[in-house]
Amino acid sequence: MSNETNNNLKFNQDRYNFEKRTRTEEMRMQVTTFAIMIFLTLIAFAMVAAGLSKEFVIPAVLLMALIQVILQFYYFMHMKHPGHGTAKLMMLSGLFIAGTFVVMALYITWLGEPLLK
Repeated sequence: MSNETNNNLKFNQDRYNFEKRTRTEEMRMQVTTFAIMIFLTLIAFAMVAAGLSKEFVIPAVLLMALIQVILQFYYFMHMKHPGHGTAKLMMLSGLFIAGTFVVMALYITWLGEPLLK
């Protein structure tokens, strides 16, 4: 074999090893993230089953749900990779609009009566 062929084989082996290592790390992070999400879900179920006060459970469950949504976007929808700027912008815009509707619905439901006077 020529020297160039040996260099190509070495490059291909190095490239293969790099990609294998990268994929293994990514898979490990996805499994870890999945385990964290399952753990957060179990905590939420345990808090509700334990009969804790609503004033504590509702914000805690909402916070854990927000953490799970962020993990879902970041790891399972591959938003951590470059080239997803448009998708990120659209999701953030949708979250902003949905949040605005929720805030306004809560405002109208609980605080809207003073506006009618």
